[in-house]
Amino acid sequence: MVKAAVEAAAVRTNTVLKSLTGVSWTSGQGRVRCPDPAYDALSAGKKNMYMCRLKPIVLFFLIIVFVVSGCAAPPTKGPVPPVMEEKKDIQTLAILPFDNNSVTDPERFEPLTRGIAAMLITDLNQNDAGLKLIERNKIQALLKEIALSQTGSVDKATAIRAGKMLGAQSIAFGSFIVLGNIVRIDTRIIDVETSELIMAESITGNSDAFIQLEQDLAKKIARSLKTTLHPAKRSTGSTIDAAVYFSQGIDALDRGNKNEALKLFNKSITIDPGYRPRVDELLRSID
Repeated sequence: MVKAAVEAAAVRTNTVLKSLTGVSWTSGQGRVRCPDPAYDALSAGKKNMYMCRLKPIVLFFLIIVFVVSGCAAPPTKGPVPPVMEEKKDIQTLAILPFDNNSVTDPERFEPLTRGIAAMLITDLNQNDAGLKLIERNKIQALLKEIALSQTGSVDKATAIRAGKMLGAQSIAFGSFIVLGNIVRIDTRIIDVETSELIMAESITGNSDAFIQLEQDLAKKIARSLKTTLHPAKRSTGSTIDAAVYFSQGIDALDRGNKNEALKLFNKSITIDPGYRPRVDELLRSID
């Protein structure tokens, strides 16, 4: 094995010499021969002029280097450590009912106070696991406890208080106004710990595209909290009537009248089948 390694080293040495100097080692004679026959020292008989002798110590060093490198075992590759996926920080968000500041038929649109919040919760639940929504039932129970339903409005201090009691990192609240065929929804998100404003957005559009307005608002909330939505099914762009029936169904559920709630939910689904996932999620939450 050693003899073979030495012979292989000699061949490799000869290759290196030839690539570097253009000459080759003549085995057994201890000298370097020029490759061109015109300068062959043996044929010309001019050994002193055309023969280039290598010092034995240099040759010995080169051969030893190649022998060692040729005999050395290739490095073994150990098992590749698994790539650790970076865990995303999960944020918790609570969405409070919206204030009704409608000019046109405010009594009719009053159910939207809870309906808008419920729709946003459903849409924002379809995120990339970076956001956790506080359940609507927990929020409703807390609102009764702090008698918020009696005042009918939410200010910053009340929102922060509610957020802390719910264990939420962020709290969303706002208001809406219906004026003729125009709908405007204002939303703020507050950091519960620092009281800093995270987002303040207003979105305005036609009441015939109410659900589109709500879904656009959900996207803005998601972006402000650095998460991405993956909606299961988009609504077809129904009028505000479907949203009103859906919201009335929520009020019936909160009063404990499930049969009435189902009738109202079915009316909203008849107008826009895109409400079915929202209805299904609400019904699962009370089962």
